[in-house]
Amino acid sequence: METSFTASSSIVGKLLEEISWEKARDYRAGGQGRENVLTAEVLVGLDFLPRTHFLGAVIQAAQGADDARKKLVSEAEELQMHFLPGDFSPGADGHKAKLVVQPDAIFETPTTYTLVEAKRIRYGSFQPEQLAREYVTLMTKAGTGTPILFLLGVTPPVRVKGNGQLGIAEAVGRFLSPVLERVGDQTLPSESELMARIPEVFCWLSWAELDRCIREAANAYMSGHDSGDASVRRIASFIQNAVAWHA
Repeated sequence: METSFTASSSIVGKLLEEISWEKARDYRAGGQGRENVLTAEVLVGLDFLPRTHFLGAVIQAAQGADDARKKLVSEAEELQMHFLPGDFSPGADGHKAKLVVQPDAIFETPTTYTLVEAKRIRYGSFQPEQLAREYVTLMTKAGTGTPILFLLGVTPPVRVKGNGQLGIAEAVGRFLSPVLERVGDQTLPSESELMARIPEVFCWLSWAELDRCIREAANAYMSGHDSGDASVRRIASFIQNAVAWHA
């Protein structure tokens, strides 16, 4: 894979781009409690830390999509992160409608494709069709890669606006049929097949579990070089401090 080095391709650059479209006053406290800021800080740290030891541990600690996560862990060193990649639309031109999805991040490896949806620590809820839309989008964009939908900072049951707390399958299933109808892509798997595949595609991890993983990985990591080990511990502390501050 080729890597682009434009300013807006960096995590910090993408966050600044996002802020430029929002109300600047909402970030006067440093963006405390805002999911985009928290996610950016965490992904910056995970991008710089030894991938197998830290990002791999985070993915291993998640629940759901066991086989897909094993593939993702095995290719962690080759993973490319795309933070706030912009608008995604499932389906191709000529279909009945396009639905816009805005992932928090996309992870790409040689054999996997992961859509990351992160929620704030204090309170995070999904729009009614959000998970169904993201699922359908993922399945159209993954191509030959193993699809993964990673819910970060979320554990089932999830809050769905106007619907209370729902399990993953119910949160998707209540809205999947109308989403598929509007997308109108006949190349997608059937509704029944998509429902059956939810356990192999969806996974999740709470912020508290991520914090625990980072702490344990930092305590166990030893490169044999004092300065290198100290650098790793500083980056790990940066992630932990971000989670604590946004809480």
